[in-house]
Amino acid sequence: MESQGDEAVPKWDNPFRFPSISSEDSVLPMPNLPAELITEILLRLPVKSLLKFTSVCKSWLSLISSPEFVKNHLLLSATNKDYNHHGVMFNFARLCEPKQQGIKDCSLTSLLNHPVTEAFDLDYPDKTLGDFPRLVGSVNGLVCLAMTHYGGLIDLFLWNPSIRKHKKLPNYRPYVFSRYLEDEYSDYQFGFAYDELQDDYKVVGRVRGIEVKIYSLRSDSWRL
Repeated sequence: MESQGDEAVPKWDNPFRFPSISSEDSVLPMPNLPAELITEILLRLPVKSLLKFTSVCKSWLSLISSPEFVKNHLLLSATNKDYNHHGVMFNFARLCEPKQQGIKDCSLTSLLNHPVTEAFDLDYPDKTLGDFPRLVGSVNGLVCLAMTHYGGLIDLFLWNPSIRKHKKLPNYRPYVFSRYLEDEYSDYQFGFAYDELQDDYKVVGRVRGIEVKIYSLRSDSWRL
């Protein structure tokens, strides 16, 4: 499943919600298992497997996409002592070699148990030669990514690498930041967090220590 741009992403959507299916319920015979048992089995599967199973039938799609299932799946994954569903993501760059920059990912289990671990390139949003990606933060498998383009313009994305879905945030500032000059706009910082009380993902942006704005995924807007 390829990454989707803004036009395919609604104003507010659960960042872990899976794409809908248009086909009718599967005509294949389903095993006669209790619904509770099916739920327990699905809760222990990785996200990529769940993505495939949303096409089995509409009832499975509804179950896997429900807020309660999503929260329970996140809780089980986060408390997995074997770290089977955990990974380490990092950005890298060689300033003199534009091709040698990007984002890589490796298994946390492999990192903890092997002296040498292979890291894999990730196909992150808005990937363009010469642009520099920076990981702002990660919460519940959702990543906030800042892309600095040639000339200093910064775009912010919320990205779910497990299902290859992303959303470009509205412009934080109307002007261009400089990567190379110590001008009045060069001092900027971003942070990313989950607001449990509001059930909302938020990005905090600061410029020169005097202006702070907060982005809400639920409202898809910035506020002072």
